[in-house]
Amino acid sequence: MVVITPLIGSLAMGGANALLGMFGAGQQQAAAQQDWLNQRAQQDANTQFAQWQAGFNQRLTDANQQHSYWQATLAHNQQLAYVNSLRNFELSRAIAQAEVVGQTRAAAGADFALQSQALSQQLVETSMADAVAYQQYQVAALKARSTVAASGQEGSSIDRLINDYARQQGDFAAIQQINEGLRNRQFSRAQTAQVTQYLSQYNSQQFYEQQPYLEPMAPFQPLPTLLMPAAPTFTGTGPSRSAGVLNGLTGLMGGVQAGLSTFGTLSNI
Repeated sequence: MVVITPLIGSLAMGGANALLGMFGAGQQQAAAQQDWLNQRAQQDANTQFAQWQAGFNQRLTDANQQHSYWQATLAHNQQLAYVNSLRNFELSRAIAQAEVVGQTRAAAGADFALQSQALSQQLVETSMADAVAYQQYQVAALKARSTVAASGQEGSSIDRLINDYARQQGDFAAIQQINEGLRNRQFSRAQTAQVTQYLSQYNSQQFYEQQPYLEPMAPFQPLPTLLMPAAPTFTGTGPSRSAGVLNGLTGLMGGVQAGLSTFGTLSNI
């Protein structure tokens, strides 16, 4: 009876320790399994969030680039409108100056025609007046010679008188020729002066040279943003069942050892 009681106590103590060791090993295995499941869930969540964040960043970058492109397009259109207004202004100035040039050159041509016609008419009138005067002088000289011849007088005096009339007629003709040469040269100089004045008036107004304006460069269409892949993640395998079994056996052996130690202690007592 005395030996049986320590044996029962030792067995009870060893069984309790074994159960506690196996229960602790099971709880440890379950905790390791749950921790691994939590890590897997967190990895999946991180992967999904990284994919969503990459897509969000792509859409945000595309929106910002599109907004910048719209701003650049608006600025380009404003610059283009300003350049076109400058070109229209240059064109209006060129048209107005072309009208002035046309009027100036038409007036110069009309003035040259009128002045040239006046000079020509003046030359013709002067030449006609000289021709009439020479003809009248010829008639007067012929009358004088005829009167002397009709008087019936003869002699050297009469001859000298007739010759004097002929000489005067020749002198008058020579003077008219000299005057005609002078008038022609004067007419040539006047015509040259008229041509010079015409060219001066013709070139006094020049066409307006339009200032060139370059069109602003249009903005480039933004390229689509590349979707960056999520960073790789890694989670190891789950807890080993062999480790759980080993922990259970370790707990069982610890219980047996505790029971034997208790039995030895009780036996000594």
